[in-house]
Amino acid sequence: MPHPTRQRGIALMLVMWVLTLLTVMAVSMTAVQRTEIALTDNHVAETRFRVLSDAAIAYTALQFMSLDSAPDESPSPADDEEAKMSVWRPNGSPRIWHFAGAEMTISVFNELSRINLNQAEPALLATLLEVLQVPEDQAEPLAAAIVDWRDEDDLVLLNGAEDGDYQNAGIAFGAKDEPFIAIEELRQVFGMTQDVYRRLAPEVTLAGEGESLVIEFASPAVLAATQGLSLEDAQLQIAERDSTTVPGAQGPLTLDRGGPLYRIQVTEQLSGQPGRRMEALMELMPGQQPPYLVHWRRFGLDSKASSAPPLESENG
Repeated sequence: MPHPTRQRGIALMLVMWVLTLLTVMAVSMTAVQRTEIALTDNHVAETRFRVLSDAAIAYTALQFMSLDSAPDESPSPADDEEAKMSVWRPNGSPRIWHFAGAEMTISVFNELSRINLNQAEPALLATLLEVLQVPEDQAEPLAAAIVDWRDEDDLVLLNGAEDGDYQNAGIAFGAKDEPFIAIEELRQVFGMTQDVYRRLAPEVTLAGEGESLVIEFASPAVLAATQGLSLEDAQLQIAERDSTTVPGAQGPLTLDRGGPLYRIQVTEQLSGQPGRRMEALMELMPGQQPPYLVHWRRFGLDSKASSAPPLESENG
């Protein structure tokens, strides 16, 4: 007969193995539940931000169309000062907006104040790149390569790049030989780096083919590149342009804000830190139904620190 002590030892080992197995199963189930809860919370937060972003676009459209239909009578000095503070200018100045328990910032840019990527000449693109601190020996070939990418011929501009250059560099594709249809295509241009792309992309557009650049709301880089200024001088001009009040003069209260195309950036604020971000291109169409059209939206963009003017608060 087996010894009783030996039987008890085997039973104890079995119990310990069962307990270990149950513990592992419990821990695994808890980890799975936590993961599922986190995924669910993230999905709910993402859906909520998308809905709030649509509300922010509608609110922005309302603000711009409301001022476009402002009355003609002369306001009182107090009303005039309040209007100056409330005017939304499409210069990228961020405004805090509270709505449905959420805090977000909204920045609006006049889309036609960017350089059109399908219209700009190589010299202008090279100047813009140099303003963005791209070295001259890199800026000029890159500008020529951008034009070679979009033009229909196979002729290589001076320092440019056509199919042969791409092939010699071991790149599977060549120049597109068609206009840009997305800013992201810049990443495929010969000589383009991720760092240069991040600097250049915010300064160019594909909207408004055949339209002239609206310099009144241009960024410092675009102003410097098109007006032959240094970046520092352009920044000073814009600081004066966007100043709410000018001593001894009337502030820049105006209903002319370019348009009708505006780029809107919406960023959620979480405990004072930027969170999710959305960018959209909106076209105002007053008097029509619907009164505005959203051409595209982009979600999941990186939130970056900005040197924009101080935030102004809006409550929804």
